[in-house]
Amino acid sequence: MAFATTTLFLFLAGAAAAGIAGAWLVQRSSRATDGRGETRRRAGWALFLLATAGVGALALAHLSGRLGAAQLWFRAATFYLSALWLLVAAIWWFSQPTPRLLRIGLPAVAAGVLALGLIALRLHGTATPIAMLMPTMNASAPELAWYDSSGQVRSLADLEGKVVLVNFWATWCAPCRKEMPLLSNMQREHGDRDFVVLYISLEEPVVLDRFLAQNSFDGTHGRLLRAADFYDAGKYYPLSYLIGRQGQVEERWSGRPNEKWLNAAIRAAL
Repeated sequence: MAFATTTLFLFLAGAAAAGIAGAWLVQRSSRATDGRGETRRRAGWALFLLATAGVGALALAHLSGRLGAAQLWFRAATFYLSALWLLVAAIWWFSQPTPRLLRIGLPAVAAGVLALGLIALRLHGTATPIAMLMPTMNASAPELAWYDSSGQVRSLADLEGKVVLVNFWATWCAPCRKEMPLLSNMQREHGDRDFVVLYISLEEPVVLDRFLAQNSFDGTHGRLLRAADFYDAGKYYPLSYLIGRQGQVEERWSGRPNEKWLNAAIRAAL
């Protein structure tokens, strides 16, 4: 699922405003001894903690890739702002005259919940591969070879000088079938500028032929011969890699990306 940057900024701004309001209520009522002061203090704490939990959830979503390829943590300004808010909130929290057990224990519990959340997402069958959550650093694309539709062996070297979008997919993969029309559109839009969408499957020719006879997608189709471990071929579906003209890995993602982001990434590579 892809989320608009504006929506994320509005959510973060709202959560931060609520957190600041909660902290202000706590500070204002800290010296009050009547019932109303205690009520305001409790409301302030509740508002601050709920807002901080919301910001933490946003940071976790960025870290785990749940917001789509365009909003991975290293691409998203809202992740860095969320991290800044959590740091400031932690500093303010530790400065408060709360009982030691609460002051240390609550952040420890929050950190434990965050860690468990990340572990749960990793154990989930559709979790985004860890490699997809890290920058590519423009690494050189490793070895990749496949059989083309005529049974001839091809490799990335055959496409040197072109921008290649490598897509690992399977006929039984519903997210793959959802993504492939978008990739086909990209092939039609950018194909005249030395751009190639390369669909790679690990399935048997008879399975692929039957599927492709009923479903047409612009681009080049192939059956995997060999691939370096870098690609995680066959471990997750769909996986995609955008390889530049010099053979460097520009982008990689899992699942259907935001169309606007993908179009911009291809244009930048071209």
